[in-house]
Amino acid sequence: MKHGFLILTHLAPAKILDQVKRMQSGDHYFFIHFDKKQVLDTEDAAYKELVAAANVHILSDRIGVQWGSFSIVAATIALMRAALKQKDIGYMHLMSGECLHVKPMSYVHQYFEQHNGKEFLHHFVMPEKSNEHSYTYRRLDKYHLHIYFNPRSPKLKDKALKVLNDSVRRLQRVLKPLGIYRRYPAHYPKLYAGIAWWSLTYNACKYIVDYVDQHPDFYQRFKYVQLPDEIFFQTVIMNSPYVANVVNDNVRFQDFKNAISNANPMTEEHIPDLAKENVLFARKFTPVSKELLAYLDKNVY
Repeated sequence: MKHGFLILTHLAPAKILDQVKRMQSGDHYFFIHFDKKQVLDTEDAAYKELVAAANVHILSDRIGVQWGSFSIVAATIALMRAALKQKDIGYMHLMSGECLHVKPMSYVHQYFEQHNGKEFLHHFVMPEKSNEHSYTYRRLDKYHLHIYFNPRSPKLKDKALKVLNDSVRRLQRVLKPLGIYRRYPAHYPKLYAGIAWWSLTYNACKYIVDYVDQHPDFYQRFKYVQLPDEIFFQTVIMNSPYVANVVNDNVRFQDFKNAISNANPMTEEHIPDLAKENVLFARKFTPVSKELLAYLDKNVY
């Protein structure tokens, strides 16, 4: 069985080359979307090595990806379209540039062989609100303008647009009790949400892309949704013929303990969590993960 790794990243080619080398296998394809804001030097040694690899495809039509915006969904769909051209792929795995496998690749391959046909997608019915995350209709019933700015950027333009976005959201909160708000049409699929990263079969991914092509109004409805990548894919699959095969587990580990929005970096403290049999991948690996990577190199890879 072949595997397609769909990598969404804003990181430099050198970091992605290291990720690809760690995950390299004759049974793997890598499809990489570099954020359009990332300046790519075509003469850079790492970039040239990625381009030269027969099983690596770098998307040329890049999207400027903004945190929490529809651009993440659009870039993911672009990666899926590219991967669908390789019809021998069994599973596609959505990853960031800070994701890695935490089991031997032989174990990963065997796991998907044993569960062939299952869709690994964390999900729950919306709305839901917990101490860590809020998956309420506020994400959908207002216009969120994240697609136009980077909320973490110090640039004046981004700061100004963030203020405008916050002002628009406050105005919409006032208008909602008056019955003025963005409605989610009753004939649209029932809403589901969950963790953004998943492992889906080739056929399930084809279904998503076909659904986008056949229902452009539904797709565009997510353009001004907050964090739509945590809703869109769950909603499509959980209302599809593939729902019977869905496992409510994305076979990944992320640590959100005491985190405000971003997952905590992986460290040696997470070794017991990564050892669980259904944890195949983890994020996020950053420079502080150096000792953990050394452990994985010695004991896992």
